[in-house]
Amino acid sequence: MFVILKRIFRTAWQGLVRNSWLSIACITMLTISLMILGAILIFNNVTNNLISILEEKMDISIYFNRDVPEEDILKIRDELIGNEKIAKIEYISQEEALAIFEEKSKYNQTIKKALEELGENPLAAYLSIKAKDSVYYTEIIDEINNSSFKNKLMTVNLAENQRVIERINALSKGIKFGSFFMIIVAAILSILISFNTIRMAIYSLRGEIEIMKLVGASNWFVRGPFLLEGAMYGLIACCIAMLLFMPLVTWLNPKIESFIAEASISSYFWSHFWYIFGIQALFGVALGIIAGFLAINKYLKI
Repeated sequence: MFVILKRIFRTAWQGLVRNSWLSIACITMLTISLMILGAILIFNNVTNNLISILEEKMDISIYFNRDVPEEDILKIRDELIGNEKIAKIEYISQEEALAIFEEKSKYNQTIKKALEELGENPLAAYLSIKAKDSVYYTEIIDEINNSSFKNKLMTVNLAENQRVIERINALSKGIKFGSFFMIIVAAILSILISFNTIRMAIYSLRGEIEIMKLVGASNWFVRGPFLLEGAMYGLIACCIAMLLFMPLVTWLNPKIESFIAEASISSYFWSHFWYIFGIQALFGVALGIIAGFLAINKYLKI
C-alpha cells in the first residue's frame, strides 16, 4: 500500500514539475481565488463587529415640552418599560441634558459663549430608549407617535446610527456580491488552467498509462496521480495565500484601525488562522480535484 501511495505521489509531482509554466499559472489563479475568499471571511467579520458596535450605541430620544412636569415624564417611562420591544429606558433631566451637551461641546467656544449669553437652560428633558433589537426602532417610534402622550412631546429622534448601519449593510452586501462574482470568475479560470495542465500531464504519460493497463493496473490506480496533482495545486495555492496574508494583514491593520478603532483584522486573522486556512485549503483542493476529474473523463481513455 505504501509503495502504491508513493508511486501515485511521485507521478503527481512529476506532472506538476514537467509542465512548470502551466503549473505556475494554475497555482497563481488558485491563489487569487483563495485570497479573495480569505478577504471575504475577514471583511465579513469586520462589518459584523462594526454593525454590532453601532447597534449598541443606537437609541431613540423622545424630547418633552419644557412645561411637562418630571412626574408625568416618569409615569410615561414606567408605562413604556412594559413594552416587550424595549430593553432599557433612561430618564435624562434638563440639568443632565445640559451637562451632557456642555461636555460634548466643551472645545467649541462659540457654543459655550452662546449658552452663557442665554443665561438659562435651553434644553428639554428626554427619555433615551434602547430596543431589544435594531429592527424594533421604527415600530417603537410609530407606537410613540400614536400614543396618548404624543401632545406632550417636542420631537422624537432616532440616532443617526440607523442610517450608518443601513449604509454599512448596503455596502457590505455590494462588496460581498462583487467578491463572490470575482471568486466565481477566478475559480472558473483556475479550473480551466488546471484542466489544461492535467491534460498535458495525461498526454506526456500516455505511454506509461498504456503499460500500466497492460499489466493489470486498476482504473483508480491510473487516475490517482492526476487527481492528486489537482489537489496539490490547491494546497500549494492555499499555503501561498496564507503567506501573503500575513504581511498584508499586518500592514493594513493600523490603517483600518485609524478609521475604525474597534475593527482589528489582525486580531481576527491570527485568532482564526487555522479556520481561514482550513476553508481555503478545502476550497483550493476541491477546485483542483474538479479540474483533474474533468480532464480525466475527457482525455484519459481507460
